[in-house]
This record gives sequence, structure tokens and C-alpha cells, in this order.
Amino acid sequence: MEFLGGRGVGIDVFKYEGLADENIVEDISGFPFPDCTFDTVTFIANLNHVPGRLRSIELAEAWRVLKPGGNIIVTMGRPFVEVIVHRLVTFYDRRFHTDFDMDNQRGMDDEEDYFIRLKEIRRLLKQVGFVRLKRRSFVSQWGMNGLFMGCKAE
Repeated sequence: MEFLGGRGVGIDVFKYEGLADENIVEDISGFPFPDCTFDTVTFIANLNHVPGRLRSIELAEAWRVLKPGGNIIVTMGRPFVEVIVHRLVTFYDRRFHTDFDMDNQRGMDDEEDYFIRLKEIRRLLKQVGFVRLKRRSFVSQWGMNGLFMGCKAE
């Protein structure tokens, strides 16, 4: 798997297309990396799929593996967009017997959500210790998205 010219690493708890077995992490409370390994950690529209009781734990792991001064980036679709898109894709999959919605394929945990409000993401990032939080909006294939950036203090 190649990210950033071979300098990046992707991990997940579900084996999506393109992820090798070594990219699968079964326990998000302990990332398989030493302290202060990375300059940046990103959560691309996935923090909502972490069970609510584990979100702070996973973000604390991101903080642990970041170098001092390192950045975290968390993206999340706007609630309205996320709900509408998931409902449309679920309808499409059922109607046309397709498998576009990965969430339905793997099954959603009771504590997963289709979205997390941006103020909750800010609260979680602060709770873990991230500073200099900034919020931005951007347009992607899913519509309007929110982006939070934060920093691990040096």
C-alpha cells in the first residue's frame, strides 16, 4: 500500500479494498507505532464509525504517535449530507442489488453514527490535549464537509 510516495501509512479496523492485512488494527486503543512517529495523523470521515465510548481513546492514540508540533486532521460530512447520502446509497443498494455502502456491508456497531457534530469533534480534540484548533469547510464528492486541524504542543 502506498501513501504520500511511500512515506505514509493507512490503518483501519475493516479491510477495505487496497488495505493489506498489516494495515488492519483490531484494537484502536493501541496503535502499532512507537510514540512520536508521525508528523500528521488524519481521520478522513471515519471518527463517527468509532464507537462513542472509544473515540477519546483513539484520539489519544493519535496524540501519542504524533511528534511534538505534529498535526491532526479530522474530516466529517455535515449531518444533513451524511444522513441523506447514506439513505440514498442504502436505497440504491437494496433496489439494484449493489454493494456501494461499505457501512452496510460490514454492519454498523450500535455505538457508531452516520456523523458527529463539529462541536463534538472540537470537544474531543480538546479533551485529548490538541491545541490551536481550526475549523474549515470544503466541498468533496459528498457535499459540504467540515475539517478540523489541531496540533500536539511542542
